[in-house]
Amino acid sequence: METFILSLNDVSSKQLGNMKHALGLGRKNRPYRNYFFLNSPSIEWEDLVDKGFAKKNTNTINGGSSVVYYLTYEATKLVYGKRISKKYYDEL
Repeated sequence: METFILSLNDVSSKQLGNMKHALGLGRKNRPYRNYFFLNSPSIEWEDLVDKGFAKKNTNTINGGSSVVYYLTYEATKLVYGKRISKKYYDEL
């Protein structure tokens, strides 16, 4: 398993916005979900996966072309900017 040192300096403003959206930030003050559903892979999200900010699952909807991205625990803490327990993260 690779270890990544995450920094928001390594992501674009669009990627940061997508990560906040995945966590539901903006609608609520605290993360209440952790997913970003797309009909096909995204260059921006694939870059986040490569950098250790996100993981992905391929979905069987639409003939297997759909992708669900979600933030890692470390990325969630970084994007949220406040303390968050692993238990809370696991329940998102």
